[in-house]
Amino acid sequence: LFGFLLMKIKCVIIAGEMSADILGSEIISSNQNIDWYGIGGPYMKQKNLKSILNWERITGFGFFEVILKLPILLYNAHILANKIIQIEPKLIITVDTKGFNFYLIQIIRKKIKNRSYMPRFIHLVAPTVWAWRPNRAKKISKIVDTLLCLFPKEPHFFKNFDLDCLFVGHPAVQNFSKLNNRPVIYNKLGIEDKKELIISLLPGSRKNEVKKTLPILISVSKILESKIEKPILFLCQAAPNQENLIRRILIKYKSDIIIVKKDNLGEEITTSSDFSILTSGTATLEYALNGVPSVAIYKTNFLSAFLGRKFINMNNIILPNWILGSRYMEFLFQENCNPHNIAKEIINLINNKNEINRSNINAKKLRKLLTANKKTFNQNVSDVIQHHLNL
Repeated sequence: LFGFLLMKIKCVIIAGEMSADILGSEIISSNQNIDWYGIGGPYMKQKNLKSILNWERITGFGFFEVILKLPILLYNAHILANKIIQIEPKLIITVDTKGFNFYLIQIIRKKIKNRSYMPRFIHLVAPTVWAWRPNRAKKISKIVDTLLCLFPKEPHFFKNFDLDCLFVGHPAVQNFSKLNNRPVIYNKLGIEDKKELIISLLPGSRKNEVKKTLPILISVSKILESKIEKPILFLCQAAPNQENLIRRILIKYKSDIIIVKKDNLGEEITTSSDFSILTSGTATLEYALNGVPSVAIYKTNFLSAFLGRKFINMNNIILPNWILGSRYMEFLFQENCNPHNIAKEIINLINNKNEINRSNINAKKLRKLLTANKKTFNQNVSDVIQHHLNL
């Protein structure tokens, strides 16, 4: 009897991208009374996730890549659904990767609709209905039991539908609102602090993003070195699965930019950067929360860019801009994402004496807006999970 009482409850968690993997690791580490099965990347595996399928089989792609890989993604969804049903989890949490995860939930519901067993479905990270395809809000209400939102404006888009939709805050508030750790960076890198400007470069977490973006960032670094009198230390943040690719590109272009591993010094590089150039994504919010003046960029293939302009509201795509309701961070997309334009924007930030103060003011606003119930993201999500487990 005692051994039975100590048995952990089985739950499944699915994450198919690096940003989702980070969120998933936060959930696992904050709910250690649960036996976690599912799919995740390096961060979730570090938290003892019991992997049931290689996450590379569902990893997200751009618009064009998804079309090409759709058959294999659908096939993997059916394989995964069968594995999950065999586990019989009490709770299934899907994290971002919405197209795949919503299809997966629908398959599971269909396969077990005539059984007495039916898990609860929680999805974390609301679809960006505020940026594109707002009609998805109604469809989601028929798929998941609870939708957890990272941003305070999001529940408004789902209020007219029969859906338990909750704002739980954003984990970046706790993880990227810390004191400057400049000495730690220099110490771990084994170099002397010569009072340089630290400019962080984030070429993206996907292979295709790095290939397109990093050569541009290398060119930007050379322009800035020729235009800025003060010495500059360029640090390129590498996602866990992209370090070797970044190293090969830097060697090819004969660049001395220093690679910094995200899973080793990710928080320190964010808190200690003077300026940054960021591939559009969660990083724009992380750096904004630390008051780092930044430029957001994105470069993709022609078809993905065409579809993006057609279906996505580009005014809302940069998270801190959308949350604050103003064009706080400059965004250079596709043909505008070139070395000359990027260097020009960074130079403007460096020469603007009021920029640091403005960035710090906006950071305080963001921290306040992204905190829910006066609790951390982890506390809010854990409350929701425990509530569902007790139903």
